[in-house]
Amino acid sequence: MARIVDENAIREKNIARANKQSPLMKSASMWIYILTILLAVAARTFQLLTNFNFETGKYINKSIFLNYPIFIIAIGMGIIYFILQTGNARDKVIESVVLVNPWRLRYDRLAKKLPDAAGYASVLMGVIMFAAIPWDLFRIIHKNKKYVDEMVATGVFRRNIEAKDYNYLDGYSAGMFFSHFLVILVTLTFISIASNIFKEIGITHANCAALYTYALWQVVHLLLMLANNSMVALSTNRLYEMASRMVAVLFFMQVARVFNGMEKRNSRFWMCFFGYLASILAAVSIIPRYLMYIIPTATGEMRANLELPDITDVGIVFMCITMVAVFWTTYVYKEMEASTAGNRRWTRGHIDPTKYSDMADIETEMDFIDKQELNDEQ
Repeated sequence: MARIVDENAIREKNIARANKQSPLMKSASMWIYILTILLAVAARTFQLLTNFNFETGKYINKSIFLNYPIFIIAIGMGIIYFILQTGNARDKVIESVVLVNPWRLRYDRLAKKLPDAAGYASVLMGVIMFAAIPWDLFRIIHKNKKYVDEMVATGVFRRNIEAKDYNYLDGYSAGMFFSHFLVILVTLTFISIASNIFKEIGITHANCAALYTYALWQVVHLLLMLANNSMVALSTNRLYEMASRMVAVLFFMQVARVFNGMEKRNSRFWMCFFGYLASILAAVSIIPRYLMYIIPTATGEMRANLELPDITDVGIVFMCITMVAVFWTTYVYKEMEASTAGNRRWTRGHIDPTKYSDMADIETEMDFIDKQELNDEQ
């Protein structure tokens, strides 16, 4: 007997499957990100002004309850986690046009829709990465020059004799050379990504593979910090710097997975989550330290002992968030003339239920013919 299908029931089932029952869109997480980053930066600046010893690089009062930025970040990221997990990713309907939500797009279509802002952020990331090389050389030369001047002033060096023969690159190790080599590769990677974005090609498979050089560079950079006895502890100013870099590595690894077509069920979720977190941690690490130079209440002693953030961390703030914003801005336009008649959501217009009956009869007859042919062959 022919089966009659209720068109309205099918439409309701499709809508329920496509849209989660949540009053929030996933894109609402961007507003929580903005609020979190503003509050966390303000709290970190207040913490540096009132509860930080710049000579030792540690907190005056080490109570966890006075670490306000940590609580703000934890609460903000908890809300973002909830929105990304439970929020819906519904399409938008504007008259005869349906805007397909980017969360639904295939990786190849998503890559071609990357906005120019992501390209500019990639250029900034590449330029800042490359600037780390002359910055490191400048710091080494400046440190050695200061040392030579002290030796000359105390009479240890005789001016124009031992001083001129001193190696001003003393301290430039093989590890730093390898790190700078990786920096060049990472710079070329981000410049290539920017070029492909501007060409509307998007992030290619080669770019995804090359992104892992960023993770390798961060590992080498961490080992060099430990080799130089850089203090990394809960009570030091290095905590946010190290945390932002480690989360940025996880973010770029998810970017490579998503745009290489290797994503799993939650790859897009973790890409957005790590992107938000890396950007917030980098901003909290960088911005307050720069604000200390313009805040009138900051003392000269604070500024004198203030350790400037690594220049490469600046790019993390912008690169991560522009890649996350891709999922809230790259809607695909589709003309749906047949579906929009009468403001209907789906592509199929009204079909007479008897048509379903005719189709069911045809399918039954085809199944019968297939079985007969199979029996004849046997």
